[in-house]
Amino acid sequence: MNEQIHAEQRPLAVDNSETGLDEVEPELTNEEPVKTESNGKQAVRYVLWGSISVVVNFITFVSLNHVLHVNYQVANLIACIIGVQVGFWIDREIVFRHKSNSALREMAMFYATRVVTYFVEAGTLWIGVSLLSGDATVTKVCGQVLALTGNFLFSKLVIFKNKVKA
Repeated sequence: MNEQIHAEQRPLAVDNSETGLDEVEPELTNEEPVKTESNGKQAVRYVLWGSISVVVNFITFVSLNHVLHVNYQVANLIACIIGVQVGFWIDREIVFRHKSNSALREMAMFYATRVVTYFVEAGTLWIGVSLLSGDATVTKVCGQVLALTGNFLFSKLVIFKNKVKA
């Protein structure tokens, strides 16, 4: 009986200079190959999908500060906590399409980096509102722009960085 071996079933040939060509079986793993993607595509997805967490953050801030008259810094802290949780899942699943079994570790890193950008935003609010007597909502927008830039860089370069498999 003459069996034909299909190309995908054929063992790989490795040139061994001492003995000639040796057959090597392909290595099967459960890991998906790392797909590289342009930074531009991720940035566009970050802006489009990330806007959901920004909207949640902003609506929470405006509702607490303007409607319920909560202090602007307290309103900002609450809004950031809610927005960060929404943002984590959007960034992990949709923006960076990150696949791993360490969601809790990534969430901890996500929150740790968001603390840094929270202080950037809180500092911007303090300068804009307390020192310059500016409008809290306008100052919040300025702080959000700075925070979003830092958040993208932290997410791309630290948290959801795809490791190259050797």
